[in-house]
Amino acid sequence: MASLFNIQSNLREAARALPDKPVAMPYDMRSEVSWIDFTNHTNPLGTPKPIVQEIHTALVDGEHCYIPDHDGRSFRHSIGNYLGLAAENILLGTSVSQLITYAACAFDYTTVGVSEPCPLSYETAIGNAGHSILPLQNPISFAPVDAHHAFLQGNFKGLVLGNPTYPTSRLIPKPQLKQYLETLDWLIVDESNIELTIGGESAVGLVESYPNLIVIRSASTTYGMPGIPICYMVAHHEMISHIEQFYAGSDIGMFGEVLAYQLVSQNIYLDETHDFLENEIPWMQCHLSLLPGVNIFPAEANFVLCEFNPSPEMELGVGSVQELVTNLQLAGFLVDDLHDTPGLPHNNFFCVAVRLREENERLLSAMRSIIKSFD
Repeated sequence: MASLFNIQSNLREAARALPDKPVAMPYDMRSEVSWIDFTNHTNPLGTPKPIVQEIHTALVDGEHCYIPDHDGRSFRHSIGNYLGLAAENILLGTSVSQLITYAACAFDYTTVGVSEPCPLSYETAIGNAGHSILPLQNPISFAPVDAHHAFLQGNFKGLVLGNPTYPTSRLIPKPQLKQYLETLDWLIVDESNIELTIGGESAVGLVESYPNLIVIRSASTTYGMPGIPICYMVAHHEMISHIEQFYAGSDIGMFGEVLAYQLVSQNIYLDETHDFLENEIPWMQCHLSLLPGVNIFPAEANFVLCEFNPSPEMELGVGSVQELVTNLQLAGFLVDDLHDTPGLPHNNFFCVAVRLREENERLLSAMRSIIKSFD
């Protein structure tokens, strides 16, 4: 016992001696951390109780003792029935970037457009699949670039974009998607947050009419359970069959099977989510815009893009996004510093997820205190 204790003590001392190296937090310490995470833009209502109960029952019944079905047949049938499609229209994965990589690997080398600003993972996934990347930007705003302006920026055969886009929180109109679909060899649309928007319309209904469309969705995001990574791809059955040739099999564990039916039975929960966000997203935008030195951009999803760019004559408690983010972390709040986000013109941007009202009020109060003038 003493020997084990010494080993653990030595590991802790080594971690302290290397402060710049990320060290995984031990499981038994996670419950003691009091940060409120505004970088996590999953469903603010949390995981539905029936899903939590299903997980608990599965563990008690020993479902984790069995090897999962890597084809995910139960899950594919459930999601297919829910969407009005066949199981052959569905493919499983654990993350958006993983499924983008699988899809992109199924196509010959080409130039792929990536609508920016966007998560760095989009460009990483396309690059890992061996394609050239063409960054595409709206010349006048952070709204998604339309096909006309996109093709003025170069030639490309494939395209990756988010609906809603992260971190700009903007939706893509369906006519705009159709313009791309009528021109491109293939189009990947990340719909991870589509259920967490104001009026977001899914592109899933287009997959039968457009065999070049690939839609990626995240059950983990929709149902507030980022610790259980479950994503899925929706496309024409011929497209799925083609991608499966480059597909190593789902990494989703037993929970994918266990939760298959529960994930498509949460209509009341989703209605409550939509009702909540229709009020909370505008409320959050309004109150963020009242903070000194903070500019906000229109948000249609459960996260708000912000710019901290105070004028020189303003005497504030912090002078940069980095100072603001650091002070918020010291106060117990995590917000997303967007310094490495492709497509943003400078490092003055940050993004704030929309959480429950009490949590949002606590963050705003902390931000007011940190940014306040010195007079």
